[in-house]
Amino acid sequence: MEVTGEMRSALMKGRMTALPPDKSNIVRIFMSSTFADMAKERNILLQKAYPELREFCQKQGLDFQVMDMRWGVRDEVVADHMTCALCLMEIDTCKRLSVGPNFVAFLGNRYGYRPIPAKIEAEELDILLKKASELDMDTTVIKEWYLQDDNAVPAVCLLQPITSKFKYYTDMEPANESLRQKDKEGWYQVTVQLENILRTAVKAAHKEGLVTEEQQHKYIKSVTETEINRGIMQSADANQRAVIFMRNLHNIEKHVGADAVNAYLDLMDKEKLNEESQRLLEDLKGKLPSKLKNVHQYEVEWTDKGVNEDVESHASYLEQFSDDFVADLKTMIFKSLQSENEVEQNDDWFLTEVISHARFCQAKCESFCGRQEIFDAVYTYMKDTAKVNHQPFVIHGASGTGKSSIMAMLAQNAARTCGEDLVTIIRFLGTSPHSTLIHPVLQSLCLQICEVYGIESPAERVLNNFAEIVQYLSTLLDKVSEKDRPLLILLDSLDQLSSVDRAYSLTWLPKSLPPNVHIVVSTLPDEFDLLKTLKRTIRSDNSYIQVPTLSEQVGGEILDTWLAQVQRCLTDKQREVILSAFSHCRQPLFLKLAFDEARGWKSYTPESELRVAQSARAAINLMYERLEVQHGTIFVSHTMGYIAAARNGIAEHELEDVLSLDDEVLDDVYQYWSPPNKDLVRIPPLIVTRLKYDIMEYLAERQADGKRVLQLFHRQFIECAQERYLAGDDRKARHHVLADFFLGTWSNGRKKEITMDVNGKKEYYNADRNVVPQPMKYDDNVFNRRKLNEVTFHLLHAGRMDDIFEHTLGNLNFMNNMIDAFSVKDLIEDYNMVLQVQDNLEIRLLRDALRLIKPTLEFKAFSQKGSIVNVLPAELIGRLSLFGKRFERIATLVTQCMWWCQDHCVSNGDLMFVTRGTGFPPPGGPLRTTLAHHRDGITSIAMTSDGGYMMTAARDCTIRIYENESDVMELERTLTGHTAAIEVLAAAPNNELLVSGSLDNTLKVWNLETGRLVITMEEDHAHYRHHALLTTTMDSRKVVSPAGKVVNVWDIESGKLQFTLKGHEGAVSCLAVSHDNQYIITGAEDSTIKMWSTETGELKNTFSHHTDHLTCLKVTQDGRIVSGSKDTTLSVIDIENGEVVHRLEGHSHPVYSLAITSDGKYAISGSDKVVKLWDLSKGKEVHHLQGHYGIVDCVGVTSDNKVIVSGARDEHLNVWDFESGQLVQTLDGQAAKINAMEVTGYIVVTASTDSYYTKVWDVEQSKMKMSTPRFIDKYGIVGVTSDAGYVVYKREGSENEVNVWNSKDGKDIRTITDKDGSITYLRITQDNNCVMTGDEAGFIKLWNLNTGQLIRQLDRASGGIRCFWITRMDRYLVAVTDDNSVSAWDIDSMMLLWTRKPNCEGKITCVTMTDDRKYTAIGTDDKQILVFDNKLDKAAYILVGHQSPLTCLSVSHNQKLLASGSSGETMRVWDLGTGRLVHELYAKSPVFKGIVCLSFSYDDKYLLTGGHDRSLKMWDLETGKMVTAQYVYATITNIVANRDNIVLTTKLGYVIIEDILLPSPRPPEPEETSFGGQSDLDEAVQPVFKVRARQMKKRSHFCHIL
Repeated sequence: MEVTGEMRSALMKGRMTALPPDKSNIVRIFMSSTFADMAKERNILLQKAYPELREFCQKQGLDFQVMDMRWGVRDEVVADHMTCALCLMEIDTCKRLSVGPNFVAFLGNRYGYRPIPAKIEAEELDILLKKASELDMDTTVIKEWYLQDDNAVPAVCLLQPITSKFKYYTDMEPANESLRQKDKEGWYQVTVQLENILRTAVKAAHKEGLVTEEQQHKYIKSVTETEINRGIMQSADANQRAVIFMRNLHNIEKHVGADAVNAYLDLMDKEKLNEESQRLLEDLKGKLPSKLKNVHQYEVEWTDKGVNEDVESHASYLEQFSDDFVADLKTMIFKSLQSENEVEQNDDWFLTEVISHARFCQAKCESFCGRQEIFDAVYTYMKDTAKVNHQPFVIHGASGTGKSSIMAMLAQNAARTCGEDLVTIIRFLGTSPHSTLIHPVLQSLCLQICEVYGIESPAERVLNNFAEIVQYLSTLLDKVSEKDRPLLILLDSLDQLSSVDRAYSLTWLPKSLPPNVHIVVSTLPDEFDLLKTLKRTIRSDNSYIQVPTLSEQVGGEILDTWLAQVQRCLTDKQREVILSAFSHCRQPLFLKLAFDEARGWKSYTPESELRVAQSARAAINLMYERLEVQHGTIFVSHTMGYIAAARNGIAEHELEDVLSLDDEVLDDVYQYWSPPNKDLVRIPPLIVTRLKYDIMEYLAERQADGKRVLQLFHRQFIECAQERYLAGDDRKARHHVLADFFLGTWSNGRKKEITMDVNGKKEYYNADRNVVPQPMKYDDNVFNRRKLNEVTFHLLHAGRMDDIFEHTLGNLNFMNNMIDAFSVKDLIEDYNMVLQVQDNLEIRLLRDALRLIKPTLEFKAFSQKGSIVNVLPAELIGRLSLFGKRFERIATLVTQCMWWCQDHCVSNGDLMFVTRGTGFPPPGGPLRTTLAHHRDGITSIAMTSDGGYMMTAARDCTIRIYENESDVMELERTLTGHTAAIEVLAAAPNNELLVSGSLDNTLKVWNLETGRLVITMEEDHAHYRHHALLTTTMDSRKVVSPAGKVVNVWDIESGKLQFTLKGHEGAVSCLAVSHDNQYIITGAEDSTIKMWSTETGELKNTFSHHTDHLTCLKVTQDGRIVSGSKDTTLSVIDIENGEVVHRLEGHSHPVYSLAITSDGKYAISGSDKVVKLWDLSKGKEVHHLQGHYGIVDCVGVTSDNKVIVSGARDEHLNVWDFESGQLVQTLDGQAAKINAMEVTGYIVVTASTDSYYTKVWDVEQSKMKMSTPRFIDKYGIVGVTSDAGYVVYKREGSENEVNVWNSKDGKDIRTITDKDGSITYLRITQDNNCVMTGDEAGFIKLWNLNTGQLIRQLDRASGGIRCFWITRMDRYLVAVTDDNSVSAWDIDSMMLLWTRKPNCEGKITCVTMTDDRKYTAIGTDDKQILVFDNKLDKAAYILVGHQSPLTCLSVSHNQKLLASGSSGETMRVWDLGTGRLVHELYAKSPVFKGIVCLSFSYDDKYLLTGGHDRSLKMWDLETGKMVTAQYVYATITNIVANRDNIVLTTKLGYVIIEDILLPSPRPPEPEETSFGGQSDLDEAVQPVFKVRARQMKKRSHFCHIL
């Protein structure tokens, strides 16, 4: 059914009248035949046709399922006469669900089994009994076997179960075999009598017109005809959905009496052809062509074995039959898909979601009674709040009280009560795949609101970012409020949400609603503390109503309504039993369970069998117990266990496959008969179907991972099933089989052994279970989302950690597919799920690595439209190689990454960088994550007092709010509204409000829970250039905001100015509020501290003991002011008496930062390069902490007084041991001066005005041990040997020393000291033996790297050395000096060759020279390049075109090209011979700009560049296009291009070796398995794969890494 525009419009507005069918993604075929005579046809379909169709369907994103109801079942096991009814229900299900074909029939020479009716209307049976009596027939047997059920409306007569009188009929115990045979014969005689009487009587009644032809035919037609009639004759679209295969066996009639003929013809006493059956068969065959075009007919010669594949003509027939079967079904499927694709709406996931909830709503509204008091409360709430701002309304009640039905009735009837203009949107949370996680819930809500109100849909970026969609929803509701149509949003069962995205915190739920917008939610009262959480922010009692229990009167009315709907009634006694039980548990759920039990009672059911439980939980267990009796304990317990164990439900075909893998179930099912096919062992479909229809009322169909799945519909059913069927070892066993299924362990024809006890004998089978294959992808763009989402969950709960590493969380293919199909966030959630059950260090390291990689993956996915294919493997290699020796599984994963990179390079023809060893910050260390959401420098960090939220403000005019309650900070929302840089934040102590101050001259107050702007205050913020200060009073009622020499105090809610504090003669430079909220304390540039009344603004005291500007203030819990000043001292003042308790002296420079321990006993102060710890009670210095090389702007301490942290302008975050004062670790990841820091627990958050990202650190001691050795590059004066073995860098804190750092050991091995002056530049010679340094005195010196000894000193230059270049082979050196001169030396002779002072206006910033000394090129800060011809001693060219100052130059190996880099986004490549521009290259970056270094590849085919955008880029010099890039997380300071690899250094102090993979044919893999865990994987200087150049096409001098 197509969704018309009118229908869609109605659905979006909440009008649920005409609903289209659910979109299906399953091809479900009912197979109808006389079974035994079609065994060979069934076998070839199983072996050939089904696998081909299954693969075809999977590539279309469909599941393929065959419902062959008689396969594997013997007639005697079905004694309740329900088989035919079940088959008809299954045909209806196939017609409802299947895409394309849904019914296939096989007809041979046999009409098939003709059963007597299991149910006859009482009136009709009376006619037959009367007619039989007239014919002098004894009707006693009819009256014995057909009992009248007056509970049916109208009354019916039911054929009693065979075992009601023949109790041994289904008893397969060998000891009772003779009794069983006797009962079988007894039942046969009964059926002969019943058939004779009924068929004779109905024939006579039909002649007299007492019954219709159709009624008469019911008594003589076969099951096969009944099925064909339902599947074809009663189908309007049979030609598009059904097909029949008819086979005629020539001359079979001549062989009646032969053994084989019995299976192929309808016989009487095995010797005589049943003429009536043959006539009925011919009639049936004659009717089909007029109804159905899809009829295949085959003529086959009879053989003494019937259909025999060993006969060539029969084999040919079977092949043709299979081919025809496949071709017809493929055509039908394809046409159906084409038809669906023509209607674009069918691909609208959110429309599907709306329809799903509308259908659920309709089902919940059926037979609803009562609850008017709830509806009245909701409608009153809507009326009272229609014109004012208000909060959501909450309905709460115990499980089973009918909250979902109430919400459904509200959705259906609200418009009738509140006006037809009302738009109603409802979500029954947890009932669909897009309503379990809060993120897709918000997505669909926003899309639906936008569509209804004609508002442009949010951008994809907003939809896919949880924090942004939360904020967008609030903004959207404001827009809706201005429309003329009110909106009602109903969110049922908050407790059914997953915890992902902190759903239970309810921060996503708008708490402040504008007029005309209403939100009603329902929840359990105690689950996840949701009701408590709601009451913290929704404080009015009028916003809550509890759902009471049902009254007995209403319960009776509901019971009668339900019975009438199913055309049933109860006897007085039965009704009394139900209502008596209901009086003990007056819940709708219990009443439903009791009703479902009672609807099966017949009017003749003995009172002793009227069992009803006394509670909902007991009733559920009673139902499970009944199912176990009916269907078998093992079968039911395992089936229900699988349903309850599934992570997101289980599809019907999945359940059949899983049961077919369960040896215990198969052994139970086949205990009395053998499987029909020794090569194929599966669960008989009929057995599963019988149970399914018995529990259908309690199963909910929903979509999960793009598939239709079944799930127990209510929480209590799930909990009971888990308690009953998933206790102890049973839980692990169920998950084990589910894990095998989703892994595909036994698919694709792989046989599984089983030994079954059949009739007391052991039978061994090594058979195919014919379960569906489980690839991770069915096709290029069709992911197996079911596998990806389920398999890790089941492996975990099966206790199979090794398989988790091998197949999922340690498997690169799985990780890549999981990210592509879902997201990196979803993948990380799987690691979190495992860690909640088992704290495995390798899993933790992988999880932490993904957290570090996540920002890069998400940025790449957004910026390259999802193209992140080469990012993950390269990142994992760069972060995990370090752990290869310690962790074999991690080593295996890194090996997979290397092979993946090589395969990708070969198959896609792409070049790739692959990091060798650990080149990026590894997991497990102090860096927890990077928050890269701002787009400009970060000015302020604030933390709520409970640590729940962390907020950052930036010059991009935004505030980002992060939740801090989970294992890692997640962006909660973004606040926008300021129009200029935000300079300061202050979180109110109530943890609800946030205040921001901006250069737009406003203060804004925000609600942290909702993200809504509360109020805006205007004031002059010109002083923010010097001091941006802000705080609130301890009662969260006032905002305290300095403005130059005065301080404004504002009311936080009204935004009114309360008073202004005037008295300082200099600008206020620091402030605080006392913990008792009595005083505002301010410090100023007038060297005074003033204390003011919080209530009145009255000045209470002035302290003038400092002699210079105040810089920082803190107040202890016990009422002491601690202040720091530019006069280098700190003071401790008692607020009560105004006395200076201590004057803390010891700093030699101004105090810039201050922190107090939580107990108020100690203070930490920061100055220039020094941090001090003070004992405030004694007034003494405890520790002098020296380790910084710049001003310390931030200090902090953990709450347990164990760790001190300090952030400084030297870009370092230092971690100190509180007790000993020892420097534990220096953390350099900020790569910018640290001027903002917050500490909560052991988590430290740092930021800088010079960077757009926030770093989150864990300074717990164990994290410090996991950090990677690095060198400290403070000045950017650094060089690296081409083998990456040594780094030489200017030593921090020393002007005339450089350290030699061994990269393998991670240690400084020696220091080289230049006694003549400060070292200004250095380079390492090409032979890696020496380093050349230049100093401010004009000397260039050559040092031995291995000994540190001075080898020689070049003639002194005319000025201090600014930079220099060494030609290849270390022959010549050209340098730039401070006086803008350029000089050249012969290194061997140490002679100065020439000096010239170019005629240029700007400062010379870089220099290079050709190896033959023909050309020298210089770059200047006035954007020009001058190229000198040294032989002619004149300028050859002036190269212009750069838009920014030049930063670096390089000459190609062949001396023909010159490359230039600038502080902007461009690089240029020039022809040195002509001065012609060859290429202009753009290195665009959203934030960081500027090229630091560049180098030509060894063969001059590529240019390698690195700079402040933190990426190594490779450019093709033939095309001028970038061919690959690698993000390295820090400014690149050196590039050395070798023949075999690239070596680079970064500002973070890492040495990175990048191998280049070129697209060449891949040689055979090494003998050792590529996934085998190599022991030396973490050796940074050892490639993981050796070069086999002779096996590859040589394209360049770069190595081909395998």
